[in-house]
Amino acid sequence: MIAKAATVSHGSNAVRYSTEKNLAEIVKVNFLPEDISSSAVWNRMKLLQEQFREKLIRPLKRDSIRIEVSPAKEETVGWTLDDWRKLADEFIREFDAVDLSKRAKRASAKSTNLKNSQYVVMLHHDSKSGILHLHINANRIDMNGNVNDDHCIYDRAREAAYAINNRRGWAQPDEIHKERLGPVTQDCLAALKELDSFDWDAYKKRLETKGYEVLFRLDKEGKIHGYSLKKGQAKYKSSELGHTRSLTPARIEETWAKLHPEKKVHTPAEKPEKPLSAAQEAKILPTPTPKDVSAKIHQDIQVEGKTYSIDIPKSVYEIFLKEAEVPYSSSSTVEQVRHTAMLLFLGYVDGATSLSQSCGGGSSPGSGWGKDPNEDDRQWARRCLKKAQELHVRPYRRHR
Repeated sequence: MIAKAATVSHGSNAVRYSTEKNLAEIVKVNFLPEDISSSAVWNRMKLLQEQFREKLIRPLKRDSIRIEVSPAKEETVGWTLDDWRKLADEFIREFDAVDLSKRAKRASAKSTNLKNSQYVVMLHHDSKSGILHLHINANRIDMNGNVNDDHCIYDRAREAAYAINNRRGWAQPDEIHKERLGPVTQDCLAALKELDSFDWDAYKKRLETKGYEVLFRLDKEGKIHGYSLKKGQAKYKSSELGHTRSLTPARIEETWAKLHPEKKVHTPAEKPEKPLSAAQEAKILPTPTPKDVSAKIHQDIQVEGKTYSIDIPKSVYEIFLKEAEVPYSSSSTVEQVRHTAMLLFLGYVDGATSLSQSCGGGSSPGSGWGKDPNEDDRQWARRCLKKAQELHVRPYRRHR
């Protein structure tokens, strides 16, 4: 089992995503009525915060705690909602009990008090992998008006998961990760085998049919210099896959060529290579051969369970592809910044705002945002890209 936690400034969006996602099931609510809307859940949390506003040293910019708890698929076979409820209770007990005061060098990090805080626990069904996991959205303020400390909160969630794994005899995240690298590598090689010629878009689509989400990282010239695969809550970097980094962007085309020796054009002096055996596929030792990325026009962008099916002019797409960058203070990906810019370009301001805020951004385009009548598409695209990068900047947060 793995667990992640963060404090966020977009609590309303986090609660809405958690409670309204397709097939989501309510597992438990704490100090909240059960049959209320997602907006009512957040309103109740904000109302409690307002009641204790004068007790705060300063206003909370990040006033919501977002937690994801993801057991391995084989660990939850045959589980009922009651089993998931027990896991949620156990996790919250462990989460509160983790003492981080020495690491954070703050007495307030000795514990949290989620058990005495408003929270909602939802069970999500991952549509691609079928892996079940919990989403917990909690108020930063407990029922007594005290702030739940967020120093090293990622470590707090991880240590809580480790404690539960030890107690239940479940594998630890690093062990699971290493075990899964082999099957993920084989899925990548199988995807490459299915391609008549190497193409990033086709490779991505093949992996998506196998249940993976593919996330590209581009350099300033618009070339892919890294990518990762996500399945459920697990994430795998291309540098971890294959033998001697054979599935990285620098080497993947040569790997494809090794799997398709019949496609190679031979001179009279050359002898055709024999197809690789299954055992040899895991020992590919390719050499780097970078390649430009083909610009695509059609995009399907997922934002909090909603799909935006859009078409972008090729000249505009190339601007987004080549010029998108991640702001220094952001944890977003280049692809998320680019998608935000695309949504702005086509007038989906709400979708762009939700996407940036779901990544931790803290602003919106504001009133009056739109295309200037004197702008051409390329000028408008660059302004959208600049605004998208601004939206993905994390709000400044002082530690408390």
